[in-house]
Amino acid sequence: MASSQTLTTLFIFSLLTISYAATDPFKLPKQTNIHFPIRKNQTSLQYYTTFEAGNPQSRTKVDALINLGAQAVWFDCTSYVSSSYKRAACGSNRCKKALGSVCVGCNSTPRPGCSNNTCGVYAFNPLTEYLTAQELGEDTVRVTSSDGHSIRLSYDVPKFQFSCADADIVQGLPGDKTKGLVGFARTDVSLVSQISSVFGLAKKFALCIPASSDKGLGDIFIGGGPYYMPPRDEDQSLDLSSTPLVINPVSTAPIFSEGDASDEYFINVKSIEVDNKRVAFNSSLLSIDSNGVGGTKISTIVPYTALHSSIYKPLVKDFVKAAAVDGIKRVASIAPFGACFDAKTAPKTLNGPAVPDIDLVLEGINVWFKLYGSNTMVEVKKNVICLAFVDGGAEPRTSIVLGGHQLENRVLEFDLAASKLGFSKPLQLWNTSCSQNRLS
Repeated sequence: MASSQTLTTLFIFSLLTISYAATDPFKLPKQTNIHFPIRKNQTSLQYYTTFEAGNPQSRTKVDALINLGAQAVWFDCTSYVSSSYKRAACGSNRCKKALGSVCVGCNSTPRPGCSNNTCGVYAFNPLTEYLTAQELGEDTVRVTSSDGHSIRLSYDVPKFQFSCADADIVQGLPGDKTKGLVGFARTDVSLVSQISSVFGLAKKFALCIPASSDKGLGDIFIGGGPYYMPPRDEDQSLDLSSTPLVINPVSTAPIFSEGDASDEYFINVKSIEVDNKRVAFNSSLLSIDSNGVGGTKISTIVPYTALHSSIYKPLVKDFVKAAAVDGIKRVASIAPFGACFDAKTAPKTLNGPAVPDIDLVLEGINVWFKLYGSNTMVEVKKNVICLAFVDGGAEPRTSIVLGGHQLENRVLEFDLAASKLGFSKPLQLWNTSCSQNRLS
């Protein structure tokens, strides 16, 4: 049984904690960031996060698809009830900030997502390519802070902007409960921009995308490090290679105005190597031309890296050749993959199957994005593994779209102020991963 002195101490401590949170609700302690979890849906191979929206008496839990290149946040408001919700009027400053370009109305009973003379912003489902104008609104969202190790305090953030989507747009989202989308693009109304602005944080965010969320969740850190990945003790933010983020001069958004640049994240890949030997292809495909065609984009929506056919075919050829030298037996291909192998002939290692390495040589001095077996191979059935890249066709808008499988289990830090991408080595090298438990 606790002593009265212990109970008094706990009571005083709780008062101090509440007082701290209430006095300056948007000032975080040093070495603290805002954190959201990442889960992976193993059927759709998509990633989603969770947050709560609405007034404290009736918060709604929202599971939302993570889309690195999306401009804003939206979720299904069909059953959303909140007394603190406010719509944005047509032509208002809030509307302009969110790039609202139309007015929307509704003939049903007024509710969130159903109002007249309301700012309409475009919501886009990248999985079904469904585009529609939806009501722009704002409400309180609850977020949590982290010290890089574990979850610390919760904060209620008022006036968070999002669009209220209808039931049609959520079709095709991963799982049964995902009812929205969070965007991370370079806009004023992305998740990152809104949260970092409210808390006065550095304009940077990091993702640690899990290969599975069965044993732990991945991480979204907003505001910078530290990032700890137990059992490793070192702060991962201090051990990142970096390469510039580049701007595509032509927008890649589903709807845009002439002259708009892309809000998505591109990097300069200079060449590709298989087991330290350069893959031969037309290197002009790696540059972005004046029409916004070419280059390399990072995507959380594409499950496997998609390559221009003129890059994909020589890569597969060189990989198959190097695998044969290593005694890895090729078997019949299984769509959509162009090269598959007998898993029994590729010994398992800490970094996945022991197969030829693939390196993306990036802009910078001695900068390589190294891909080992865990990120280059996928098990498609018992004892069969395939090269986890797909043919993106002969005329894709972007020559290389780095997909989720190649991004998993490493820290990716997007520094918007410095316009650079920081990335760690695969976390398996330190016997850890992006599947973590931050609650303890």
